[in-house]
Amino acid sequence: MNWKKFTLSIISLLLCLFFIFYYSYFKEELYIDGDEIKNVCDARRVFVVDDIRDFTAPLSLLIISPFIFFSLKKSTRCGYLTLITLFLFCLWFWRFFGRFLWCS
Repeated sequence: MNWKKFTLSIISLLLCLFFIFYYSYFKEELYIDGDEIKNVCDARRVFVVDDIRDFTAPLSLLIISPFIFFSLKKSTRCGYLTLITLFLFCLWFWRFFGRFLWCS
């Protein structure tokens, strides 16, 4: 195992996680208490929310795209990098779109 490549991928993973969580968070999530506001859908419905996901979702995908590129590149392809990339893409989809699929 190449430790330099592994360390670089872990640092990239942490940066990608930071940007995904930072750009997908909206301040009204603080008000979820379990009584009146039970989930993200309720918080979005009750409070006036400026939904900027149409800008931040592509921006965060652009930030994690080098990670996706390196996992698909034939010379750097390895199992853990592919799994991490799949995890990042699923997390990205969930944070930006999946949580709001069942909102009415």
